[in-house]
Amino acid sequence: MGPNDQGWLFREGDLILGPVPSQQIIDKLYAGELLPQSEVQLLGSGRFQKVSEIPDFKVHVAKSEAKKRVDAHAHEHHSEQKKKLTRALAIGAGVLVTLGIVVAVLGSYLAVHTPTGKTAEELAWGDITVDAPTISKAKRRVDDELVDYQGTVKKPPTGTTAVATRPPVGNNPPTGTTRPPTGTTKPPMGNSDPDGMSMGEVDEVGINAVVAKNKSSLIPCIKTVAKPGVYLKIPIEFSIAEAGKVSKVWVDNADLKDTGLQECLLKELQKWPFKSTHSGNSVNLSFNVGKKG
Repeated sequence: MGPNDQGWLFREGDLILGPVPSQQIIDKLYAGELLPQSEVQLLGSGRFQKVSEIPDFKVHVAKSEAKKRVDAHAHEHHSEQKKKLTRALAIGAGVLVTLGIVVAVLGSYLAVHTPTGKTAEELAWGDITVDAPTISKAKRRVDDELVDYQGTVKKPPTGTTAVATRPPVGNNPPTGTTRPPTGTTKPPMGNSDPDGMSMGEVDEVGINAVVAKNKSSLIPCIKTVAKPGVYLKIPIEFSIAEAGKVSKVWVDNADLKDTGLQECLLKELQKWPFKSTHSGNSVNLSFNVGKKG
């Protein structure tokens, strides 16, 4: 018995449908509407058989099964590609969102913590500021004032007069003579005092230029004694000796005794390129750490 157009009946659930031509049975196989185990009956034969048992339908059953496997594989591959694309898009979106958050946070931080108009060097100072320097002729200090802690060493008043008594001559009574204050007589240009400081003219412009260019090198020393949230004023004075070499440093803050600040400052100051014509001068700098009240 072969496919013909006499008509075929086929079961669909509890229903018997047809008659339909044999080509329609074949089309239903390829469409998946009929399966190899679906039952069909040639009109007038009186019995149902599985489609796969009918010789002339067997080749179409095999082809329909092969097509079904190919379609299933293609669908699976398409689904996998779709999943990969979805994952890639999700990762890309996540990266973009994260990058956006980082940029927003960084922008907010810089907006709050970066003062407008400040240079990178000024930002490195943090909450440390320095007052304008004052320059004067170096004053002689006693040895125990190498580190002058305010409140612990009492400086002698400037310009005091020492009185010396001269022994009587003949019948004249003793008279008091006045000795001029120490340091008021200016030695000739290029002379040196006992501290090794050349008493030249004050080159304020040149000294200020060196201070302005190198003052930031003292910031690491200042930061060693800084305390978070505590305002601190640190006045310092240093003297320039022979050949423009800084020889001494005084720290005028009693709370900074034995902190190593003076040694740190002196080490840095001795690197400053003062000229020999700057010798015999002293420079006062005052650092302010934090903000008052």
